[in-house]
Amino acid sequence: MTEHLIEYVARDRTGITTVVTTTSVIDVDTVIQHIHAGHAGYYVAADSWKRTPVRSMTFLGGAYLFANWDGSKRNMLHDLAFHAPTRTTETKPVRQSPFARLLSALFGPRDAARPVRRG
Repeated sequence: MTEHLIEYVARDRTGITTVVTTTSVIDVDTVIQHIHAGHAGYYVAADSWKRTPVRSMTFLGGAYLFANWDGSKRNMLHDLAFHAPTRTTETKPVRQSPFARLLSALFGPRDAARPVRRG
């Protein structure tokens, strides 16, 4: 049986979709089939000295991959998901219309914290 080291996983809102090993990129259904059939084993190197096996768990909707290397009940494969870098964007201030500037000049600036008197 061959063993593959999982380096990253790709996921979407439904869960893990793809597994990235040191040699290839494999969809999660194929990985689950390999584990169930006993053709291949998959593991995660949580530390440089510890190998954690990846298991296939069956639940209501089907099978999913599970690995846990710290003893909690949480599926830690999600920690291997690649996080895309985020960009900051500069927002431009909203310009007032000429009519709003005229009203501000005549009646003073509108303060959102000040309650509006009625009646």
